[in-house]
Amino acid sequence: MKKFISLMLCLLFCVGALAGCGGLDEEEKGANIRVYLTDYPYTLDPAVIQVNSDVEQILSLIFEPLTTIDEDGKVIPCLATEWYYKYDEIYQLHKMYFELKDTKWSDNRTVTADDVIYAWRRILSPEIDSPYASLLYAINGARDVKSGVGTIDDLGLAAVDDTLLEVTFSTDLFGTEEADQLAAAEYCQLFAEQVANVHLAPSREDIVTRYEKAGEDWAGNAANIVCNGPFRVQSMDMPREKRENEEDFSGKFACKLVLERNAYYMRDAEEDALDKYVLPYRITCYYMEGQYEYYEDATDQTQKFFQAKRYIDGELYFLSSFEKETYEYFKEDIETQQTLNGYAFYFNTASEALKDANVRKALSLALDRNDITANVTGTGEVPATGYVPTGVFDVDYKSDFREVGGNLYNTAADPDGAKALLSGKKGSFTIKYLVPQNDYTVKTYRKINYANVYENVAKAAAESWKKLGFDVTCEGLDPTEYVEALTTRNYDVIGVNILSGSVDAFGYLAPFAKEYSGTSVVVDNATATLEEIFNPHYTNIDDADYSNLITSALKATNRADRAKLLHDAEAKLVELCPATMVFWYSRSFVANDKMIDGYDTDSYFGYIDFTELELDDWRDVNASEDAVSIARNPEE
Repeated sequence: MKKFISLMLCLLFCVGALAGCGGLDEEEKGANIRVYLTDYPYTLDPAVIQVNSDVEQILSLIFEPLTTIDEDGKVIPCLATEWYYKYDEIYQLHKMYFELKDTKWSDNRTVTADDVIYAWRRILSPEIDSPYASLLYAINGARDVKSGVGTIDDLGLAAVDDTLLEVTFSTDLFGTEEADQLAAAEYCQLFAEQVANVHLAPSREDIVTRYEKAGEDWAGNAANIVCNGPFRVQSMDMPREKRENEEDFSGKFACKLVLERNAYYMRDAEEDALDKYVLPYRITCYYMEGQYEYYEDATDQTQKFFQAKRYIDGELYFLSSFEKETYEYFKEDIETQQTLNGYAFYFNTASEALKDANVRKALSLALDRNDITANVTGTGEVPATGYVPTGVFDVDYKSDFREVGGNLYNTAADPDGAKALLSGKKGSFTIKYLVPQNDYTVKTYRKINYANVYENVAKAAAESWKKLGFDVTCEGLDPTEYVEALTTRNYDVIGVNILSGSVDAFGYLAPFAKEYSGTSVVVDNATATLEEIFNPHYTNIDDADYSNLITSALKATNRADRAKLLHDAEAKLVELCPATMVFWYSRSFVANDKMIDGYDTDSYFGYIDFTELELDDWRDVNASEDAVSIARNPEE
């Protein structure tokens, strides 16, 4: 009997060893990889306002748009396998077609052209605030639909079949001559670049409408979310309700966002291996879980410091969010990529203290962008030299909009120039800033002094502006209050993450023009003109000359002419100064030695692809983590 048992154990060991060298066993799922990527997202709805600076990293893992941009700046297939132009000779319309690949949503339903159409119709609907609407204005009827004058049926989108999307360009763009057809064919390249944007990814009408009718955020609860990307949202564990005191705290603080392999992504369930297209089974993004087991007094332990400590202790394998001190600690090992996102201050042009453009320009001049990025944020941000960031295309991907446009901001403070613009004008105002969801929740449960980079930037700006003679206060808002302040224009100055996610300068500049703002509208007057129907940008700016430049840029089908108009628009924006860019974000990360090289950083947007990520000895790691989880939460 002893010999038999020994033989069986030996066989089991050999089977386990062989399994460790090859693919997954039938009952195995794959590696669970613990990471810290971003602050906890306020919402994972790609179509609406995003308040987190790096939420796009999560969105890029769970959603796929039609196209994307490779590391060299070339537009390449994503959800769409190919695209082409066709002139409709019968109706004299210029059309573009996207062929979709065979893939499925995370609930096993096929991703269809209708899903793309619904997502774009939703962005262009009058009821929704979406800063990405202007990227779709080349579609016939888009402006009328957004204003509420046109109906959804008037929009130039159609599903020829499940895998073929038809886009009809606006009749204002091209004529009917042969030269117009050549121009329209070239314009398809520009539109393919514009839709390489995760915020324009498809969405499911049945899911979104079901929860919106119930008054819920369909993308704020894992149970509601379906995804068409390589990962799906398995859970979103974040206590959201307010607690008045520590006695209400249960002692358990398991806060995390869990992404699991989308088992239906690009996969024929009957033929393909489970891990053929996505290797890791689970990406677990940890936040405050176990923080109070580490520190009895967590007063000075920020979220980013805490997660850096877990990374050092080997409990996390990938760290992609830092504060100044932790960035400095890992500086020698950090890998950095550019992004196309930035941080700006919006000035409410209707605010009494900020009505004068010279006052707003003075505030912009007084900012020391060099000091803010070096000593306040200190995590690889780049001082902004214009509103449109480096990396955005100019005439095409071979030229850079920022390099061609030159510097429109000084990165060092110019207090003398600011005072000259003010001519003795003074006043009082408040700077509002975001307190991220995870920071806010911890403050609610435990009275902790949390460092917040947005607060630090606001305080640095306030000190600069106080030196000009202004009375400035700062106020932090939780995500819900923050979005409300922005959409209702209830602020004087507000710090905003600019997540245009676009290689096209139009996406950054157009929303400041009234008809392109993307904000919701209410049509209550049948005789109102389009100009009267549209709401202005969140800054309340409404300038006819600026709007004309944006409209001209939209109608310009020659890319050189279009780029020139957009440069003129940016110069005009700096003159009007409803907003000023403070810095541009970069994405930095460090990876544990257990992470076998499998994270792809080729995205032009700075996204990190985890589909081929491997974790060394993951079977042992998973077993160890399961044991720790059970020990911490025995009731589960």
